[in-house]
Amino acid sequence: MRSAIRFVAPALAACLVAVALAACSSSAASGPCSQASKRNLGVVAGSTANEPAMQLPASAANQLKATGASNGSVTIVIPSGTPEARGTTLLGSTANDDIVCKSDQRNKLAQVTDYIDALKASKPEVDFLDAIDQAARNLGKNSMGVLVVGNGLQTVDPLNFAVKGLLSAEPQQVASDLKSKGELPTDLSGVTVYWSGLGDVAGSQQPLTITARSNLESIWAAIIKTAGGTLSVLPEPASGSAGDALPAVTAVPVPAAATKTDWSQPIIVRDSDLLFVKDTATFSDPTTASKVLEALVPSIEQNGQVVTITGTASKDQATSNTADLALSRQRADAVKQALTSLGVPASLLATAGVGHQWCGFKPETDATGTYSDALAEQNRTVILTSPGVSLCG
Repeated sequence: MRSAIRFVAPALAACLVAVALAACSSSAASGPCSQASKRNLGVVAGSTANEPAMQLPASAANQLKATGASNGSVTIVIPSGTPEARGTTLLGSTANDDIVCKSDQRNKLAQVTDYIDALKASKPEVDFLDAIDQAARNLGKNSMGVLVVGNGLQTVDPLNFAVKGLLSAEPQQVASDLKSKGELPTDLSGVTVYWSGLGDVAGSQQPLTITARSNLESIWAAIIKTAGGTLSVLPEPASGSAGDALPAVTAVPVPAAATKTDWSQPIIVRDSDLLFVKDTATFSDPTTASKVLEALVPSIEQNGQVVTITGTASKDQATSNTADLALSRQRADAVKQALTSLGVPASLLATAGVGHQWCGFKPETDATGTYSDALAEQNRTVILTSPGVSLCG
């Protein structure tokens, strides 16, 4: 056991320990820094060789901020091939003065954020499954959840995506196999897993196609759901180069083209891929949108059935779905037009719009109840489905 948490400034080191929460004074039952309603957060993060260098996006940082505001703690684990636990620390304050309390919370949030951004794996390969399990062990009741930052491409058993075919496997079958082997995280009942950067790669890892990334998301959603939790994919894409001097990670093979079986799940295309001009159905960069959609052409043709393109929209605090219905349908029509220009027969494409009223709508407020455009972004999508397949899988 380490005697002091390594990512805390010296002035605060005496108040924090690596594994157990400690305080400079006893926890107050009430007052400015009461821990009566604290909400703890597990964090899985750290740069690895197959993804962009670690940097917390705004929506992820908001989870830390909300944890600190509740005077909760944070448990950090690096998802190396053998996960590296970095201990648990109080992210709030135990001060009995409101000004000091808020100052403590701001300082600790800055320190922990900087610490997480600097984390790097020191062991080869990647293991998100075990890292999530470890990060969820100290959550307690009414937790903030688990925040995962990384591409989701685990490269060790029992979920080794480097094994050919696993990336395109049927999601629920993967989850069922892990359950039968007793390999699911054990403390996810009622827990939300917030995931940032899922499917975003760097280094020697080949970029994922839309279908591969969509299936990767479905696999993790099925795993987390089978373990009793809920997956919430944060919207900001991770970008940039991998960090320097990182342990090797085996490259995951990416199927060149989807097969008919891939259409057993919805194919989700994010607004951050298509880059629509805000509140319009116009691509801000038609060339980029065309390149993104081009990867879907072979799979649509191989599927041989009518694929429905459904637009979804963020609510943005709207009181009516009327405008969002129209906008989401217009964006679906824009995607259809782009696909037909790439050679897909119009007869194989249908369009629909659901606005913000649909089964997969995700909350657009953070843990403090404040509206967040970063969270709203996750509801701005275009979803492609084959006959008989639900928008929510």
